[in-house]
Amino acid sequence: MSFKFPSFNLQTLQESLPTVDQVRESFAKVNPSKTVDQFRESIQPFANKTTQLVSAQLQQVQHLANLNVGNANVEVSELPAEYLKLEANCDLLLKLYTDLITYTNETYDKVSYDYPPGNYAITKIKEANVGGVLSNKFNQLKNVSSPQELEKILMGKDESSAPQEEATIQVTSAAIPKTLYGQLSVIAEKHSEELKDSENPVSLALLQLSSTYLEIASARLAQDKIIVTEVNHKLVEILNEQFIKVNELRKKVYSTRSDFDLIRASVDENDQENEELISKEDELVSATEVAVVEMKKLLRPSKNINLLKVFVDAQKEFFELSAKKLAALSASLAKIETPEEEDDY
Repeated sequence: MSFKFPSFNLQTLQESLPTVDQVRESFAKVNPSKTVDQFRESIQPFANKTTQLVSAQLQQVQHLANLNVGNANVEVSELPAEYLKLEANCDLLLKLYTDLITYTNETYDKVSYDYPPGNYAITKIKEANVGGVLSNKFNQLKNVSSPQELEKILMGKDESSAPQEEATIQVTSAAIPKTLYGQLSVIAEKHSEELKDSENPVSLALLQLSSTYLEIASARLAQDKIIVTEVNHKLVEILNEQFIKVNELRKKVYSTRSDFDLIRASVDENDQENEELISKEDELVSATEVAVVEMKKLLRPSKNINLLKVFVDAQKEFFELSAKKLAALSASLAKIETPEEEDDY
């Protein structure tokens, strides 16, 4: 007796499995409390927008600065050396801020930057137990005895499957930080439970290690949160407020200088008391003085050093806590009693 099996391809099997989007949606709902990722969502758009705006403003400043260059009929006024030096220092500070925001966002702003394996998408698929679902499907296919059974399995209609074997999305506990130490804590706890019944001292050692590593993992996320909210957020705030204000004042200086130079070029040399010329010269002097004041405020070293101190302190506290916890763990492991063992020869 033979059966005429329906045509078979992996599409129907694939349709019965959870999609990556479904896995992503499930993970998005795991932890409703605030995470570092949520701070990234609130800060990153402002950082990108501000960087683009400041960059556009600097291009306008450069354009205005070069407006009369190359025009042989217009003599370009020289700006004070102090003003030009302040401008150069503001540009250097902008580069510092941009680099800090970029690299800290790409590192501390990622909850899983040290979470193994590096490919987070693959991690999600593994946690969704897709491999187990596939294995279960093919095990069922080996035991089919009729076309109807085969169709039920391929279409996901197998009513005989136990509930735990259905294509469900498995997620890890929201209490476990997505970090290297968080994952090591999970591994240690799992094997500690497996060894508990055998009364193996390694079970106690793994349990202590799991507890300590969980604390270190949580501390690392606390470090990230401080860096993102108290350093990056402040850097973006300064960009949004002071840098933009200074750039607007710089634009005004070059715009006023251009107007002054054009009027001066059109005025007869013997008519230096021209009211319009005097007015534009006063505007240029005033605009330059105001810009100098604001650039000096922006370049005050104290606030920048304080931000760097917050950045360093957050790391220092994490590493100090980690070292303290690991030292205590090492001492605790040394106190675990083990049965006498024969020396290996």
